[in-house]
Amino acid sequence: MKWLNMGRGDRKLKRYSIGLITRILITAGALPLIAQEDASGLTLEKDGEQVLIPLDEWVVVSSAYDPSNTVRGLYMGMTVDALRIQEKGESFEREIPMDEIGSIFRGKTKSTKEYVWGGIKLGGLVSVGIGGLITVIFLIDSGLDLEALPSIFIFGGIWTVISGIYTVPGGALLGFIRGKVAEGKAVEYVIGDGEWVIVK
Repeated sequence: MKWLNMGRGDRKLKRYSIGLITRILITAGALPLIAQEDASGLTLEKDGEQVLIPLDEWVVVSSAYDPSNTVRGLYMGMTVDALRIQEKGESFEREIPMDEIGSIFRGKTKSTKEYVWGGIKLGGLVSVGIGGLITVIFLIDSGLDLEALPSIFIFGGIWTVISGIYTVPGGALLGFIRGKVAEGKAVEYVIGDGEWVIVK
């Protein structure tokens, strides 16, 4: 009797395994289009010319209804009717319906303002580094004299401010120049009738 019960359990396990494998194969068979798109990237076409945007490339997608409404991130693939974009700092992917896309940008897509702000932050970090270095030098030179600590930190702070007068505007100028150079490197693909179309 015990032997017979074990046999039935084995038969149930086999049936369950076969059912599970069949479901996996059916599910895999239902996704060939998505898998093919994911393997090759996003293809755009206009007047017989094709452009391929590979996976994990940085893109900006603007809305057909409001061009100022954009989604920036890595192109992660597509579904039947949407592009999947992973925005910077986000763990999830956003799906952008294809019929709502006005333009797709690739290349250097940051605004000049973002480059300038990045330059200002860099200039600020450089000035803090200069002030910190001078503070450390004077601390070592004083033999870590506790009575001299306040004046050394004040002196280092003054040097941070003085150097910042030069490094912050210099960083902003550098960022502005980089932004202007990058303006010519972004490519826009307008999506719509008579323009670029997304090849599914």
